[in-house]
Order: sequence, then structure tokens, then C-alpha cells
Amino acid sequence: MRNIILFITLCLFCSATYAQNSDDLLKKLVEKNVLTQSEADELMKENKKKEQKASTTQTIDKVRNAFNTPYMQFGGNGQLMYKYSDVEDIKHDFKPKNLFISVNGKLNDSFRYGFLLEFVNPSVQEFWAEWTAASEFNFKAGQFKVPVTLESQYVPATLETVAYSRTISNLFGYAGEDDVLKAQNGKNNFGRDAGVQISGELFPQASHNLLQYSAGMFQGMGVTTGEKNNTKDFAGTLMLQPVKGLRVGGGAYLGQATYNGGDHVRERWIVSADYKSERFNARAEWITANDGGISKEGLYGMGLYYFIPKKLNALAKVDYYNSNKDFNSEVIDYTVGMNYYFFPNCRFQLNYVYSDYSNKWGANNSNVVYAQIQVGF
Repeated sequence: MRNIILFITLCLFCSATYAQNSDDLLKKLVEKNVLTQSEADELMKENKKKEQKASTTQTIDKVRNAFNTPYMQFGGNGQLMYKYSDVEDIKHDFKPKNLFISVNGKLNDSFRYGFLLEFVNPSVQEFWAEWTAASEFNFKAGQFKVPVTLESQYVPATLETVAYSRTISNLFGYAGEDDVLKAQNGKNNFGRDAGVQISGELFPQASHNLLQYSAGMFQGMGVTTGEKNNTKDFAGTLMLQPVKGLRVGGGAYLGQATYNGGDHVRERWIVSADYKSERFNARAEWITANDGGISKEGLYGMGLYYFIPKKLNALAKVDYYNSNKDFNSEVIDYTVGMNYYFFPNCRFQLNYVYSDYSNKWGANNSNVVYAQIQVGF
């Protein structure tokens, strides 16, 4: 009974002075035979881990609070990538892939703004202002993500795989080998362009909104590139969410691109669907395209499962792309991979991609391994 009373007294005293002398208190408990030495050692280790974690979190919060206010918030992320390919001349490649720095803020509840810079291949990726009248209507102007396809709305820091689907990379301005926007301005445009957009969510239900829409007019030139013709491009997406987490719909892009000494039609029609829950995510899109009279087509599907929510997941993806339907110049990419988050916005990614090329494509089948470290703040 005396030991129990002593233990309760010491625990209360420990709660009051834990941060200063918890190790000393544990030693006292060992001396009084309340704890064994091995039990005390284990508690000391746990205490030190908690103190270190709390100290790291407090330091990060102090830095964030010092720089961030509702009117101006700084952020950024970068990816360092290793790539092995069994068909390229340089089989092993290790380099910084992206480094983004962002500034976002709001002047009031209705007006927001943002800037985004990329430093590995220096460029201004975003500069925009947005006015929100209500959840049903937003107006945005500047340079930002074109509102077409689901995967294109992801940024490298949130994309499940190391690289975008070949279909998206080639048809929506991500510097793929068949990307006409790169042929136009020589840049990786990350799916962005200058223009104006309206968007919103309609018909609220108990847990979600039934309809999501976005539509806009854009230059069609990619990032930080002046206009070269007298036309503007249209882009829009309409998604129906019948139950929370499940969306189905589609979109269109209708415009022109200037390359090879002339203006060429650039059109895309998209059918999209995705599903998100705490443990399982899935997404699929089918795209048909017309680039200067060349018919193209793409189709991909992705599934991801979290073994540990917000910490560890595994994924599989299949991506079909036909760069010229008249000749059936086809390739299918099979991807398996994983993401391990060792801190919020920080992760390790591992992807294996097998590419199966048709004879008309004119390339050898390949095996590629990506390993990538991402740090974000």
C-alpha cells in the first residue's frame, strides 16, 4: 500500500515537473522498487523521442509563424530523383528534378492571390488573383493550371507517381516527346497557361456538392509566352459527384498551337472518373485528341491503397498512348510503386515502369526504375 501511495505521489509530481527532471523521477522510482531498471530505461527512451519530436514540430511551427500570415504564406517543395533505364545511353541518372517556391495569401474572405516559381529550369509558373462570390462562383485571372483532366490538376508534390502519365505529359503540356506546347515554346508548362476562368460547386448535399464545374479562355501558348495568333482557346470540365468521393464527368479543350511555322488545331475531348477514400484512391481517364490533323488517343487507369493512412501506400497504373491513330503508333506503360511519407509533405517514392512499344512506334521495350526524395514545407 505504501508503494502505491508513493507511486501516485511521484506521478503527480512528475506531471508538474516533467519537462525538467523526468529522468531523475524515473531513477527515484527504480530506487523505491516501483519500476525495474529496464522499464525505466524504456520510458526514458520514449520520453526523449517525444521531446525530440515536439522540439522539431515547435521549431517548424515557429518558422512558419514567423513568415506566414493570412495575407502572405510561403511554401515550397523539391524533388531529387534517381533514374535507371536499360535502354538509354546514360543508364544511371541522379539530379534535382523540380524546386518550387510559392507565395499565397488572401486580402479578405473573397480575394486570394498566388505566385509560383520553379528554379531547376527557371520559370514563372503561376501568378493569379481569384475572387470568390460564393462556393457556387469563383473568378480567376492570371497564369495557372488549365481546368482540363483530373491528373493535370495535380502538382508534382501531390501526384501519386514520380512522373505524369505519358498520355497527360504529351497531350496537356508536360514536355512529353509528343507535346506540341513544348514544340511551341520549348518549356515544360506543367499544364499551365495564361487566361481567365470561372468555377464552382453546385447543388449541395448532406456531405458533398453534387456538381463541380470549371471553364475558361486561355492564350494557348503555355507559361510566360506572348500570343502568336489572333485566337483564344477554350478549356472546361464538368464533374458529377453522385456519392461522396466518387466523381464522373468529362471536359474539352478547343484551340490552336503555333509550331513548325504555322497555326495548327489543338483539340482534346476527355472522359474522367475518380474515387477517393481514406485508404483507397482510383482514377481513370480517356482522351481523344487532334493535333494539326493527326489523331491521337490516350487511356490510363490508376489504383492506390494506403496500408498506413497518410503514411505508406502502394499503387499500380496502366497507361496506353497512341501518337498517331492512322498508323497505330502505340505504347503501353505499366507502373508499380510506393510512397512513404516520413513527414507531412515529405516522402520517398519508388516506381518501376515497363514500357511495351508497338513496331510502328520505333522504340525498344524498356525497364525504368525511379527513386525520388521529396521535401516540402
